Amino acid sequence: MSIRVYYIPGSHPCNAVFKALDLKGLDYKKVVVIPPAHRLQMKLMFGSRTVPAIKYTDASGTVEKVQTTRAIFRMLDSLVPEPRLFPAAQAERDRVIAAETWADGNFQDVGRRLTWAHLRRSPQAMLSYSTGDRVPLPAFVQSAAAKPVAAIQAALNKADDERVRRDLAELPEMLDKIDGYIADGVIGGESPNAADLQIAATLNLWMSMDDLRDAIEQRPCGQLTRRIFPAGETHGHVQGGILPADWLAPVRQATPSAV
Repeated sequence: MSIRVYYIPGSHPCNAVFKALDLKGLDYKKVVVIPPAHRLQMKLMFGSRTVPAIKYTDASGTVEKVQTTRAIFRMLDSLVPEPRLFPAAQAERDRVIAAETWADGNFQDVGRRLTWAHLRRSPQAMLSYSTGDRVPLPAFVQSAAAKPVAAIQAALNKADDERVRRDLAELPEMLDKIDGYIADGVIGGESPNAADLQIAATLNLWMSMDDLRDAIEQRPCGQLTRRIFPAGETHGHVQGGILPADWLAPVRQATPSAV
């Protein structure tokens, strides 16, 4: 089987898919696409503008195309049943799907907004997320393009100041919800399920940002994230002091010692 994964370096949904492929023991080739041009490229190749996207050729020579993390997870479980991304028992499966749906919705959107809010203010940090990736642009072009790309992506993802401040105010409640999923056994089992991967990929991205890491890493959800995505396995770093301190006050007040 031949598998190609089209992705944006640092993308949390893409990292979730890479982890799922690794868990399934499948070989694959990674193909970098460049934002925001990827929207047209993916539309032409796959019919929709999003990544991750997979093109695979099965043993009979049939070429299949799959887009979105959720669709790819289901495809992977059909190709390689074990380890399962979705439990066999219906009640457990329903709970995982509910958590996965939440993680793939507003939570993932918040992940994008907070990321681009940081990178709009520190555009050169964007290059750290593609360390080791085969980006089809010379380094000097990547560096020159970082500022306009970050500004465009921030606008496309609606990472305006008002919304980002609201996201930060709501972040402690989201982290509490994830810790609740762990306490209830929905995520955090011996083998990561689809919800584990969706949630941990977003938290792993946030933990690459100094302004957010302390609020996450000592929580159960932070510890789970480091089990799934060990430190140093994925690239990228944004130094602290990027966002205004008053924006971060609700997050810092809800660190584990205060919860």
